[in-house]
Amino acid sequence: MKKLVLHLGAHRCGSTAIQTLLRREHDVLEGAGVGVFLRADMIAGGFDLRRLHRYRRANPLWCSKLAKTARAIEAMPQQTLIVSEENIMGTMPGVRSNRFYPHFSNLVQSLVKLSELGEEPLLIAPRVVVRRQDHYLESVYAFRVSRGLSASFDEFIKATTRTRISWLGLSRAFDEVTPSISPAFALLEGWPKPTAADQAMSFLIGKNSLELSQPRLTGNIRRSAFELRLILAMNRAGIDWRGAHWREDLLNTPSDDAPEALTLLKQHLSAEQFQRFEGHYSQPFKLGFDDGERAAFVESYREENSEFLRGDIVRSDASVWL
Repeated sequence: MKKLVLHLGAHRCGSTAIQTLLRREHDVLEGAGVGVFLRADMIAGGFDLRRLHRYRRANPLWCSKLAKTARAIEAMPQQTLIVSEENIMGTMPGVRSNRFYPHFSNLVQSLVKLSELGEEPLLIAPRVVVRRQDHYLESVYAFRVSRGLSASFDEFIKATTRTRISWLGLSRAFDEVTPSISPAFALLEGWPKPTAADQAMSFLIGKNSLELSQPRLTGNIRRSAFELRLILAMNRAGIDWRGAHWREDLLNTPSDDAPEALTLLKQHLSAEQFQRFEGHYSQPFKLGFDDGERAAFVESYREENSEFLRGDIVRSDASVWL
């Protein structure tokens, strides 16, 4: 029986690090008979699963697409295929919509249908890595700021939490699926950094006897609080910094040398631009919850998270969220 392992994300939950791991260990996995397909592979051809959340069972075009995908999977020489692409779930909250992966149930339905279309049985193993909601939203906010967001953290939280950030809701989408769908969730906080790569690989493929080149996960470079403060002020001032030739010099300034960064920026901006920037830079800056806000926010999800963590498809120690 062929097995399709689908690492779905979620966004800001180690997806880039897992994809870096799969890329790094590609030859090791190939030697073990495991094929790896990332975004570039899907763009290049073969089969493309990136928009499965848009599936509609009554749409004949989607039925045709899934049938084509089933044939492509059957034609692959490997018995186990790993696909990793977080946009299979949809877009992260706060980009096009503040709703929380509203089409996830469509995705699950598409996987059930896909498992039924081939001439040979296909086991599909959806894998979702998640973070506690406060950590998740702080990471999403930092990412969005680095991509041009100008809203404050409090404004961002107010907008994105109009809909529940519910991992329980996602896990429930797998209730009563056919045996051909074998889902699992993992908690990113449950993967200690020294052994995170081994744990991630075990989560994807089950018992892991592979000799990995390194035990750690490595992913996106994290922006420091100082860098994000500069970026947020530039976003609010309407400064096009992302394509500027001086961007890296500015963002590589040591965080304890703010005057140097401001001097550098002043050299490259007009007087009016720098004045606007200074006005925003001098404002109070916040990247996350304070202690009281965090405690209240986590408490608001306590019962929901407790039910989620008790689920059979959660494969991590629940205590890391407590």
